Amino acid sequence: MQKKTIKHFTMDDRIRIEALLKEDFSIRYIADRTDKSPSSVSRELKKHTIIHSPKSCDCIFSKDCSNKHVCGASSCNKKCKSCSKAKKYCPDYSQAFCDTRLAHPLKLCNSCHKRPFCHFESAYYSASNAHQQYRDTLVNSRNGFDLTSEQLIQINDIVSPLVRRGQSIYHIVKTNQHSLPVSESSIRRLIQSSELDIRPIDLPEAVKRKPRRKPVTHSLPPISKTGHLYQDFLAFIQSHDLPIVQMDCVEGCKTDSGAVLTLHFIAFHMQLYFALEMHDSASVVAMLDRIEISLGKELFAASFPLILTDNGKEFSDIQGLERSVFGWKRTHIFFCEPNRSDQKAHCETNHKLFRRIVPKGTSIESFMQADMTLVTNHINSYVRKALFGKCPYSLARNILPDDFFIFLGLEQIPSNQVMLAPELLK
Repeated sequence: MQKKTIKHFTMDDRIRIEALLKEDFSIRYIADRTDKSPSSVSRELKKHTIIHSPKSCDCIFSKDCSNKHVCGASSCNKKCKSCSKAKKYCPDYSQAFCDTRLAHPLKLCNSCHKRPFCHFESAYYSASNAHQQYRDTLVNSRNGFDLTSEQLIQINDIVSPLVRRGQSIYHIVKTNQHSLPVSESSIRRLIQSSELDIRPIDLPEAVKRKPRRKPVTHSLPPISKTGHLYQDFLAFIQSHDLPIVQMDCVEGCKTDSGAVLTLHFIAFHMQLYFALEMHDSASVVAMLDRIEISLGKELFAASFPLILTDNGKEFSDIQGLERSVFGWKRTHIFFCEPNRSDQKAHCETNHKLFRRIVPKGTSIESFMQADMTLVTNHINSYVRKALFGKCPYSLARNILPDDFFIFLGLEQIPSNQVMLAPELLK
C-alpha cells in the first residue's frame, strides 16, 4: 500500500524553512530538506512573506531634505524626514530600497544580520505568522453555509413568518419539505447565526429549552515516560557531568489562555522567562524551537543539555521537546515525581521573585516577549545573599559565551536601577 503524502506544510516544516532561510540556503535545498517541491516552497514564501515598513522616512532625498509642515501641522517643529507620516503628504517622496535585498534571489531579509537596524522596507518569512495565517484560512474555509443568496431569501420568506405564527421548526420543515433546501438542524443554525429575520427568542419555548448536555470526556491515557522518570534522571546525572536546567510554567489569571515558560539554570541561579501564546504543549515546543533557532544548534545543545520539569500537560510532547529543528536530538527531558515540586525547588523558589513583579491573579495576556525579557534582566541583576553578594548574570557571564546573551537580548541592569515591583511593567 502506497504511503499517503502530506501536502500541507506543518509547523515543523515552517520552522525548518525559517531556519534554513536564516542560513541563506536556496529554495531547492530547502525543498529537499522539507520533502516538498521547489514550487511549493516558493508559493509558501510568496504567500506568507511579511513586508515591514520602517517608522522613519525612507525617502531617497531624506539626507538633503529640510522640509517642514508638509502634513499641514504648523505646531510641529520637527523636520519631515524624521516623521513616517511625511510620505503620505510630500509630493517629492520617492521610496528608497535596500540594494542587498534587491540583489537577493528570494528578495527576503531573513539572512541579513542588519535587519534589526535597517531603515529600509524589509521582507521576511516568519514560521509562527505563516502557520497562524494557514490555520485561519483553514478554519474560515469551513465556516458559513453552503447556500446562495437566493436560497437564503427563500428560506427566510418561508420560515420567519411561520415562526412568528407560533409554529415550531420541526413543524415547518415537515410541512414544507419540497420548498426548503436544508434540514431542521441547518435552519436552527441559521437562526443562531442571525442569518434570518427571526432570533432564537422567537422560537416557541426557546427560553425553557435547556442546553444540551455535553458528553463526558474521559481523560486521555497517561503518556509513557519510560526512560524519562526521576530515577532515570538520577542515574543519568551519575554517568554524565552536564549542567541541569529546570523548566516550569507560570500562569496568570484563570481567564488567560497563555502562560510564561521559565527555564532555570541551577549552577548560577539564573532564570529566563518566555511568553507563550497558549498554555499547551505545542506552544512550549514552538518556544524551544525559537530559542534553538536564535542560539544555533551548538550553543543551544551546550546551554540546555539536560532539562528537568514537572508532569504538567504542557510538557506532554516528549518527542517534540527533545527533537531539534535541525533534525537531531537537542536535549534530554526528565520528569519529577507527581506532587514533588521540591525535586526542582530551585525553579519554584525563584518564582517568588517573578511574583513580586506579576502577582498571582494578574492577567498576563497583554505581556509581550519584550516585557518578559525586561523581567528576566531585572530579576537576574538582583544581588543574592546565597551567591555571596553576586547576581546571577555576573556568574553566568563567566560560564556562558557572550553570544548567548546577545541572541536572547539579555543585559545586566545597574544595581540601583533594579526593580522587582509591578510598576516595572506599567
